[in-house]
Amino acid sequence: LQGQPFVVLHAGPLQLCKSGLFGAMRFGKKLALQVMEDNSGAPYLSHKPMKEAINRTVRELRLYQARMQGWQEGGNAGGAAGGMAPASSEELAELEERIASFDRQLFALVDDDLARIHQHVRLGETSLQGLLAQQQRHLIDASLLVEESQMQRLEKILPQAVEDRASLCRQVVELRIQSDPVAVANDLQNLGAEYNALVDFAAQHSQYLEINVAGFRKLLKRHEKQIPHRFRSRPMPCLGFHRLVTHTSRNLLDMVRQMQALLVDARQRFHNAVAPDQAAQILRASGGQWVELQELRGLGPECEMVLNIQRQLKDPMNSHLVGDLGSDLGGPSPGFLYPKPGGPMRIGGQQQQQQQQNHQQPQHQQHNRALMAPQGDRPSAAQNHHHQMHQQQLQMQQAYAASIPMDMMWGGYPSGHGGAVAQV
Repeated sequence: LQGQPFVVLHAGPLQLCKSGLFGAMRFGKKLALQVMEDNSGAPYLSHKPMKEAINRTVRELRLYQARMQGWQEGGNAGGAAGGMAPASSEELAELEERIASFDRQLFALVDDDLARIHQHVRLGETSLQGLLAQQQRHLIDASLLVEESQMQRLEKILPQAVEDRASLCRQVVELRIQSDPVAVANDLQNLGAEYNALVDFAAQHSQYLEINVAGFRKLLKRHEKQIPHRFRSRPMPCLGFHRLVTHTSRNLLDMVRQMQALLVDARQRFHNAVAPDQAAQILRASGGQWVELQELRGLGPECEMVLNIQRQLKDPMNSHLVGDLGSDLGGPSPGFLYPKPGGPMRIGGQQQQQQQQNHQQPQHQQHNRALMAPQGDRPSAAQNHHHQMHQQQLQMQQAYAASIPMDMMWGGYPSGHGGAVAQV
């Protein structure tokens, strides 16, 4: 892995969470199955209590709407339809307060669950860092990774300066294979089994993130669609669950993939350095073939959608959308920032350009009409200045947006504590 930094990581408590493939099962059953299979005691979102809280709020809203209609019609409709006396203003105020109270209870659950789940995500990241550190240490012991200190010692004893460190690392690995192919083969088999255990844990961590993110998205989208703006106790959209998908988790999963690439490369170098008959004889002693390396699936579609939304909201051309979408005053449909993975969701790009064109076209038409208008009807100098400033601001925003990398929020994994160079 040429040029990749070796990071000194510290092991933490091991937290396991079982996962599985659910197919087209309803979300509530998926969650219940995963919770049942998870023996780690990991916290999950309170899906059923949150769902019941939303349903309770909706029931109170329907009662409020019915009583409000009767009150507005002087009690005739309400009395005729439900056999009840017209609602008083005090009763309506009490219903409004009850609805708002139920909504506050819902978000108290959301806040509590987010805090507990986020803490567990951090524990999972610490455990994953520990497993990665352990594998890196074993790779160094097998001379398949070269530490920075080792590289510096080699450079000092060589008769001339090293121009290509990666080439020097490859030579070290090949010399190790040629000097003791049996020991290297055993090391690679053990490292393959250890890597598969690492992949299992990483997949469990990824699935834990995925199902919790999916649950929050579904419930908050339903809340935004069913609860009118005036009764919401929080500004919408509520994207607090996005912080569960950390750049640390994503980069740790990338490092797991690097481990796989390193092992695949080392096996290939083994076959290049050892004669085929000798390699086959050595492998027969350990089952006749290499341990099959599992593929890491990485983050699921729900988490990838979160990253996509965050990248697009980072664009200054889209920074106004969170505020605009939080109101009910003619904005896009509710749930716009809670898209289902795999569906059409693009804040920027062609949709953004079309919106910008639609915004600019009336201004150009208005400006052209102004130029053709009689002298008395033309805009003033101040209006012309305002129009020019607005156009300059749009151009600056376009230039700034074009200069920002799409993945700027998710930089490389930090170099950590001191460390070494891991190159093969």
